[in-house]
Amino acid sequence: MRYYFLLASFILAATLQAQSVLKLNVELAETTATEKVYNFTVDDFEGVIGWQFSMHYDGARIKYKEVRNAVLNYISTGSFFEPTPGELRSVWLDNDLTPNNYPDPTVVFQLVFELLDTESTPLCFEESEEYFEFIVDEGGGSFTLSEIVITDDCNSGLSIFLDPSATDTPESTRAQLISDVYLSSTGMLSFSSTYDQNLSISLFDLNGIELTSINKKEYPAGRQSVTCKPLASGIYLLKVIGDDDSEQVVKVFAY
Repeated sequence: MRYYFLLASFILAATLQAQSVLKLNVELAETTATEKVYNFTVDDFEGVIGWQFSMHYDGARIKYKEVRNAVLNYISTGSFFEPTPGELRSVWLDNDLTPNNYPDPTVVFQLVFELLDTESTPLCFEESEEYFEFIVDEGGGSFTLSEIVITDDCNSGLSIFLDPSATDTPESTRAQLISDVYLSSTGMLSFSSTYDQNLSISLFDLNGIELTSINKKEYPAGRQSVTCKPLASGIYLLKVIGDDDSEQVVKVFAY
């Protein structure tokens, strides 16, 4: 019995060691009189279907312009935006929910910035786990990612350990009141009610700001739809409260 236990432990340890860690590398490829062009290179890019992350730089020196030479499905200039000068956010989702796999290394696109000043400025990922959200389809319906490694103008091979709850299956919750949640950027929210029940519904952004609140009403078992206000593409938190004050929080993409 002990032999089999030790053998199983060895196999498990070997499996864990063999698991790949997604690596992101942003490196300056070209500087012209008017632009700076960065290669966005990935290693161990296996099964990825969506992400959200942020980067920073001196907004007085460069300004985000566009994405070029993209090979990643559904990535475009609109997948990045500058909420404030010096902050670049990216929200991307494969609309077909098809896992994306690329050989090591692959330049999946180029980030192009307009030069505003001759002084250089580093382009760097935000280093806190709260700025990262990666969804990976492992083929079994679960979405997990616990670690990524970033290389940029500020760091080389820095490991970011993500909150395990950040990439749980969207339906993984403490109370199963609803499932199969879909949220569109037009504001259409649909879900399956587990049974006949009264639910109150609230939608929050990742900063905890409430965007929509729907008072408690009855939802029969089965597919339901409600209308929220239009949203920017990204990740949101949906909170529902049932009859017995049971609570479910679902992390969901709007696209």
